Amino acid sequence: MDNETNISFASPYHQLIRKTTFSSSKRYHKFINWVSGEFDLYLQDESNGLHVFFPEGKFHIKSDTENDTPVIAEIHLKSKVLQKGIDKIDEIMSVYNSLAKIS
Repeated sequence: MDNETNISFASPYHQLIRKTTFSSSKRYHKFINWVSGEFDLYLQDESNGLHVFFPEGKFHIKSDTENDTPVIAEIHLKSKVLQKGIDKIDEIMSVYNSLAKIS
């Protein structure tokens, strides 16, 4: 899977998009749960994937392929400050990497 973060700008937000792959829907849901726990101090909505709202931005993690193996999920992040967006993506990917190490 492509390990790059695509960055664009659409006023007033910098948009960062990253794709992740999971071996099963169980691992994807564990990732969502861990990310939710990592950002538990921020407003969250789990009605359609995971939406997290943080100062100056938000991110959304969603998979369109939960019934397939492997599961491909996309992280869409919008931030008014590019460096904060990059930091948030790094935090999310840290959770992803931690989950990958325990498998």
